Amino acid sequence: MGVLILLGVAALCVSGCSKKRLLAKDSYRQHYVDVTQKYLPRIVGTLKKARFAHVDNDDFQDLILQRSGKGSASQILLLTNKNKRGFDFPRENKVVRTEKGEILFFSAGDFDRDHADDLILIQKEGGNTFARLLFNNRKGYYYKKVDYVFPEIRQGVERVQVVDLDHDGDLDLFFYGKRVLNPAGRLDRLQAQAFINNGKGDFQDLSAMLLPPFPPGISGAFFADYDGDEIRDIFLIYAKARNRLLFNNSLGKFIDKTAGNLPDIKDETTHGDWADFDGDGDNDFLVINRRMAPKDRAYSRETCYFLENDGRGRFTKRSHRILPQTPASRVYLLDANGNGIPDALILAEGKVQYLQGQGEWKFSVETVKRLPRDRRMLEMAFGDIDDDGYLDIFAIGFRDRKGKLWLNRFK
Repeated sequence: MGVLILLGVAALCVSGCSKKRLLAKDSYRQHYVDVTQKYLPRIVGTLKKARFAHVDNDDFQDLILQRSGKGSASQILLLTNKNKRGFDFPRENKVVRTEKGEILFFSAGDFDRDHADDLILIQKEGGNTFARLLFNNRKGYYYKKVDYVFPEIRQGVERVQVVDLDHDGDLDLFFYGKRVLNPAGRLDRLQAQAFINNGKGDFQDLSAMLLPPFPPGISGAFFADYDGDEIRDIFLIYAKARNRLLFNNSLGKFIDKTAGNLPDIKDETTHGDWADFDGDGDNDFLVINRRMAPKDRAYSRETCYFLENDGRGRFTKRSHRILPQTPASRVYLLDANGNGIPDALILAEGKVQYLQGQGEWKFSVETVKRLPRDRRMLEMAFGDIDDDGYLDIFAIGFRDRKGKLWLNRFK
């Protein structure tokens, strides 16, 4: 979801959440039920990405999908939530009208504070990469404003995270890629861009003011308070270089504090996420890897590991044999069973592994008990589709690239 922690809808959730934490009385009964056939219409083509968002003006979370058909370019599809009747295509505007070009990435957020989620797209046409912001008319129609000027993104930008970088209550944008180039076509000293929102959906590129230079190769960015000052920092992951940690100076400017705060581990990181795994009040980190150098392993097949926070943003490696010992691609952290302790869903070689948190670095493998049988997934998205306070799952199948919908149940 960029990824923010998903400690139930009852705790933290994307773009902010007003619901209070819900503690389930029967957390041991929690499980996911496959309701794909009942809740989803037939979707032609293969799916590449999914996001939950508020498309129309009701209170239920809808779905935004990126679809590609045989021999056709990607499209953005809308599925509106009909509550107990499941999801369906809207009568109008089933496909979002976009600029010509391949869709590299999309995300959603309420950028103009009108209580409807807008769309941010990264596209490529004729070797040129560009970003487009489409506003929502609060009824699910997405449009480009006349005479609206959006700052240019650098060539090589591939991803965008929706996050409040300056802590003023509105959503900003953090763009990055594995090899970002300057206008002259050379490697840019800034491998990310920070676009700051004025609260009305107008953005200004303040990258040079807010961001330090760091090496190319960024494959993910994770925003949380890591040093205990209640201000959001940035954890950057690299597939073929050392991961990096940027602290916010409380004024919105980020400073590279990797040296002395992160262990220098030779690995190929694919994903990660943060949570308080030991219950001491600070945010730790779970690093998901393709592989790790033998010298850095605590045991022969170690692939993934935790980083334990001392409360001031200084991390030490903490190994755990319950983590996958094969190449892994994704991790999603959430309080699935409502007991107030983070659980983990990890995709390793396409298979979903469910680790139920027991607190203080203790976990149990609950995959068979908690998840439906068909568990080979490419990607997952989380949202409370039935408004019961607990996160449900939309997943894209590993082989068929079709959508699957799992409801969180306690019966």
